[in-house]
Amino acid sequence: MNDTPLNLADELLVRDQLVQQLSEELYQLMVQHPELFARFYQARKAEAANAEALRLLQAQVQQVEAQIAAYQEQILAYQQQAQNREAEMNNLKAQVMALSDRNEMLERVIQEMPEVYRQKFSERLSQVKLKIESLEKENSQLRAELRNLQTLLAAQVRQQQQQGLASLQPARIGLIPSFNT
Repeated sequence: MNDTPLNLADELLVRDQLVQQLSEELYQLMVQHPELFARFYQARKAEAANAEALRLLQAQVQQVEAQIAAYQEQILAYQQQAQNREAEMNNLKAQVMALSDRNEMLERVIQEMPEVYRQKFSERLSQVKLKIESLEKENSQLRAELRNLQTLLAAQVRQQQQQGLASLQPARIGLIPSFNT
C-alpha cells in the first residue's frame, strides 16, 4: 500500500463527511422518534445497573466459591480424621480380638492347671513313693544286716569272754557261775 499524503487527506475528508452525515441522521431520528432515544438511554442505564448487579453477583459468587473451598477443606480434614479414627478403631478391634483370644487361652490353661498339677503331683508322688519303698527295703535290709552283725558281735564277745574267763580260772570252772546272756 502506497499511502501518500494526498490519499490520507482524502481519507480523512471522506471520514469527516461520513461522521457529519451520521450525526445529521441521528439528530433527525432523535427529533422524529424521541421515544427510541429515551428507551436507548433507559437501556443504557439498565445496562449500567445490570453491570453493577452483575459485578455484585460476581463478587458474591467469588465469596460463595471461597466458602465452598473452605468447606471442602474442612470436609477433607474431617474425612482424614474419620479415616484416622477408623484405622485406629480397626487397630483397637484387632488388639481386642488378640487379647480376647489370649484371655480365652489363659482361661483354658487356668482351668486345666489343677488337672496338670494333679498329674504332675501324682507323677512326683509315685516317684517319691517308689523312692520311699526302696529306702524302706534298704532300711529293712540294713537293719537285718545290723541285727546279724550284732548277733555275730555278741556271739564273738561271749566267745572272747568265755575264753578270757576260762584262761584266768582253769581249775574252778564249775564254781563260778557264768554271766553269759
